Amino acid sequence: MIEPAIVVIAFNREKSLRRLLKSLAEANYPSSTITLHISIDASENNAIKDIADAFEWKHGEKVIDLKSENLGLLKHILQCGALTTIYDSIVVLEDDVVVAPNFYNYTVRANDFYAKDQKIAGVSLYTYSSEENNFYPFEPIRDNGDVHFIQVASSWGQSWNKDQWSKFKFWLTGNPGGKKILLPNYILNWGDNSWKKLFINYLIDTDRYFVFPNISYSTNFEDKGTHASSTGLFQVQLNYNDTIPHFCSISDSKSIYDVYFELTSDCLKKWCPSLEEFDFDVDLYGMKPVENSVSEYILSSRRGVNSVKFFGTMMRPLLQNVLSEIQGEGIGLYRKNDLLPTKKNRFLAINTAAVRLEQYSDVRRETIECSTIVIPVLDDQLSDLKVTLKAMNSDRFYNLMLLIVCTPASENSVREIVLEAPVEIEVVTDDSENVDDLLRLGITHCSTDYCSWMQPGMTMDLDRIEDVARVFQGMSQVQILHGLHDEVDESNYLKLNTASGRWTPQRANSNKTEAAKLRSEFMFWRTSLISEIDISKLNSGNLFLELLKLNPVYLVALKLGNRNGKNALSSISSSELKESLRASEFQPKRSFQSITRPIFHYWFRRNVPFFRLFYRETEKLPLVIRYDFKNDSFYLDNY
Repeated sequence: MIEPAIVVIAFNREKSLRRLLKSLAEANYPSSTITLHISIDASENNAIKDIADAFEWKHGEKVIDLKSENLGLLKHILQCGALTTIYDSIVVLEDDVVVAPNFYNYTVRANDFYAKDQKIAGVSLYTYSSEENNFYPFEPIRDNGDVHFIQVASSWGQSWNKDQWSKFKFWLTGNPGGKKILLPNYILNWGDNSWKKLFINYLIDTDRYFVFPNISYSTNFEDKGTHASSTGLFQVQLNYNDTIPHFCSISDSKSIYDVYFELTSDCLKKWCPSLEEFDFDVDLYGMKPVENSVSEYILSSRRGVNSVKFFGTMMRPLLQNVLSEIQGEGIGLYRKNDLLPTKKNRFLAINTAAVRLEQYSDVRRETIECSTIVIPVLDDQLSDLKVTLKAMNSDRFYNLMLLIVCTPASENSVREIVLEAPVEIEVVTDDSENVDDLLRLGITHCSTDYCSWMQPGMTMDLDRIEDVARVFQGMSQVQILHGLHDEVDESNYLKLNTASGRWTPQRANSNKTEAAKLRSEFMFWRTSLISEIDISKLNSGNLFLELLKLNPVYLVALKLGNRNGKNALSSISSSELKESLRASEFQPKRSFQSITRPIFHYWFRRNVPFFRLFYRETEKLPLVIRYDFKNDSFYLDNY
């Protein structure tokens, strides 16, 4: 057996390097002839070399390799990979990694077992608990071996032998920039300084795989660095068992995954003989570009028509629903042309432990945050609720939750109606038959970043409501927003007059009749804005004014939903209107301005340039949030 050299890659993280070296010192080794090669990229931090020099390595030779110039991670990894020509085999550990006590014995045995397998391009110490495509939980299926195979390179503890690395380097010579056409979008976004991007490209092009243990021998500590951010998502439990896992060849394995972390169809057919007759691609995460598939069928969580087979989605991991043939309609086997078109990739709801959910939420927030729409439903409104759900398009939306509040008598019926909704659903019950009580309860239960509400029977534009989260995330000054009542014409969009939708407390005070009619369906606000005490004072009639009192209300120049002719649940009474307008925020700031306001507002609504400018400046109107159709982005505009 070859004893691989341990190659530690360091740059300028002192704490990380000390932690890694400590875990190496405490690990188990079969001999005292093991080389520790510490490769330090050039930086202004001289303490890194001091730490390496001071570290006592008791199991063989210690080599300190201080680079004379800054290489960056890509060149640094490539130079370290070339050490296979000196040591025959290496274990590569970046400084933000921690290893398990038995990592080395596992690596030696795995290298020996797979050394001559031409399908294997490397051995991983690390085990993924989240796939890298959309950060959904990843749980490999267990077969007769204690390992699984993925067409992804490991970067948080990996081993190569001389033959494996030389084949990659030979490929890289002929493809110095890679073959980007083969790569999924999530990898293309990694940038051009990623060695892992190139190695995965090589794996796909040559049909090779990394072997992964079912329980990890290393973990990424996720210290912030050049190519790392601290989310906690990729920390995994270490294997403290001293038993060497049972290895199996890739040809005998039924646990082989592609670059999208999807089980290969050949493996799935071994588990499910009922699928053997079909030529299909596996797309349970709903992320593969369908147009790239060469198979006739797609097994997917996306929506489609004329499904050949259907499976549920209640079990985790999702694959278990197929293996156990769970009944339901969340996963379907469709002909490729029968999948319904989707504008964007959608995530399924994440169900896992609370502490893990917090970690997923950190990563999800980097992409886009989540909104809740409260729907209070009385017992006689179930048919209206069906209208709302039926109008939803078939795409799956991960960053929107519907929180339905109903009476206990209606709960079972509500759950049946929303069973196949393309969004996450929460159902809350209350004995009250007062719709405002149900609305307040729903707002109180809102646990996501943003909240809104609608009546059953109204319909929402899910794409636009998903965009609401993008607006909140990208524009920190926006605390409250609402949309237009009418559809917009893209060709005439820049001439769209938004004056009637722009409200300030002073305008509400001077237009009491109009202010009394303001409705708050499809109005969104940051949940942190309203305390539980404030919520107790809210009802459907005064909600708009109460929010306007708290913060400027921005107008999004798009239609977010359709009221479908539904009347207001309740109108604000004269006494309630006076009470709301009595707040200091609604009082005119200057007497002269209170006299001129109605005059200037009249011409402002008619879009006369001088009055438009004067009124906007004196009233301090919040800017309008407009949509750039060409670039799919939002921007703030004066008018």
